[in-house]
Amino acid sequence: MTGLYLFAAAAGIPLVLWFMISGGEDGGGADGGLAGVMFRRLPLSTMAIVAATFGVCGLVLTETGTSGGRAVTAAVIVGLVAGLLNGALFSYLRRSESTTEVGDEQLAGKIGRVVVPVAGDRRGRIAVSVGGQQIHLSAHAVPEAPADLGVGSAIVVVEVHNGIAIVAALDPELS
Repeated sequence: MTGLYLFAAAAGIPLVLWFMISGGEDGGGADGGLAGVMFRRLPLSTMAIVAATFGVCGLVLTETGTSGGRAVTAAVIVGLVAGLLNGALFSYLRRSESTTEVGDEQLAGKIGRVVVPVAGDRRGRIAVSVGGQQIHLSAHAVPEAPADLGVGSAIVVVEVHNGIAIVAALDPELS
């Protein structure tokens, strides 16, 4: 059994380390077929956790003098519990995933400030706050805008196209 424990630990531990370093969790498997179904149901990271935990637990129990049957049973139970916890953790993380992406339509109507002057046909930069996060965008002035917008000028985002804001000066009474 020591050989099985060594093999499981030797195969599992490097995979667990790889997933920790790379930030991955599924080991691919999205290509369909039997392997694709298996990896969707039981991700490679979970299999690595089970193997590593089984191997390490079995080795430790064998070295401490635990009988063969008890060591195998305990190693299997500990490995499965570790796999279940890993699966539950990643399931929770997938459900509670948040994103910092802000769509163009969410920026229209936002009030912000000029950080790089916007003048005539020259593009500048603006900063707007969305969800407590400061976002900087390239910006053009509305074509009909008569004045240049200097650094610190209050602006309103009229619309956003391909990440470039079209802005207008904000009436001083509104800022």
